[in-house]
Amino acid sequence: MKKIGIITLNGEFNYGNRLQNFALQKVLESYGVEAETIVIRPSKFDKLKKECWFGEIRSIDDLGQMFKKNISKITLKSIKRRKNYQEMQAAKWSTIEQFSQKKIKTLRVDKKYLSQLSLHFDLFIVGSDQVWNPNIIEFDSIHFLDFAPSEKRYSYSASFGVDHLPSKPTLLKPHYTSYLKQMNYISVREASGVMIVEELIGRKVDVAPDPTLLLSKTEWQKELTITENQEEQFVLIYFVSEISVEIMQEIQRFAKEKNLRILQIMGDTFSSDRIIVDPQQFVSMIAKAQYVFTDSFHGSVFSIIMQTPFFVYERTDHKGTYTRIEHLAEKFYMRCALVSLGDRLTEKETLFDFDRAKIVLEKERERGKQLIEQNILTHSKVEQ
Repeated sequence: MKKIGIITLNGEFNYGNRLQNFALQKVLESYGVEAETIVIRPSKFDKLKKECWFGEIRSIDDLGQMFKKNISKITLKSIKRRKNYQEMQAAKWSTIEQFSQKKIKTLRVDKKYLSQLSLHFDLFIVGSDQVWNPNIIEFDSIHFLDFAPSEKRYSYSASFGVDHLPSKPTLLKPHYTSYLKQMNYISVREASGVMIVEELIGRKVDVAPDPTLLLSKTEWQKELTITENQEEQFVLIYFVSEISVEIMQEIQRFAKEKNLRILQIMGDTFSSDRIIVDPQQFVSMIAKAQYVFTDSFHGSVFSIIMQTPFFVYERTDHKGTYTRIEHLAEKFYMRCALVSLGDRLTEKETLFDFDRAKIVLEKERERGKQLIEQNILTHSKVEQ
């Protein structure tokens, strides 16, 4: 039996991250493959090395940018924001961790033993999520699978999370170029990722559907034991960033017009009046809501899968790229879901065509599975 190791971002506080990890593992297992997600325990020096770009500074400009980045973290506003983020993580951790323990087969490894993994795995897949976001991984090479021989390095639906790589620090682009060249197969999640890879290494790569799109509505309902029964009617809010007062007032007016209760799932900011759920409940609530309001990529994905009308605002923290959600909306004929403050929501809701979106979903599901079959499972030429 072929054994595959998955490298992705890890953290028991992000619903989309946990669900894409689960979905990729389930799809691989459907081919008779044994799949494990590898969680790497970093050394104590790793965080300091990452923050200070040890060995990667080549100019005064690089040094200045490194200092600017770290000094910005000690402003009063930044300290308050980080404290709130830590409160959110602590509040959600145990609930979401239970889902991971139950649903995601995981191997925890100390970083010093990474080189030994190739003895136990036939190949490795990095993805999905923003595994190549320079603001997250910076000069990290593990997310390019550097611990494995080049012929065992594959990516599926990997996201850069940005439209282009920054020019500073000086060695960042060469770092990415070197490791991308060593990948056996590359697929990315967004068209912007294609342009980045082609610019750096002149190589054409595939755009692959997010793993969450590779399971049908029926499969998600079965895997997460989601029932159809409707206990109450409500509007669901899930914002990764902090929701603005004006947007919240707009949603409240909409809910009042529809005579619907509002429920809000906690995103990446802490507030005691928000609901903490596990990933199973996250999908279930999207399925049962009358409407979903979100700024989240996966909030949008599951609204499409579960055929729930949804409205997407740009993130107020301006992190991540709105283009990935625009691309998603275009792909599934859901431009009506993209809204700004002051839009006529009651008019836009009449434009949703989930029957048309379902046809695209089925085609994307088939295409994603073919990419895995033909470029990873078959191309690796490892006996099952």
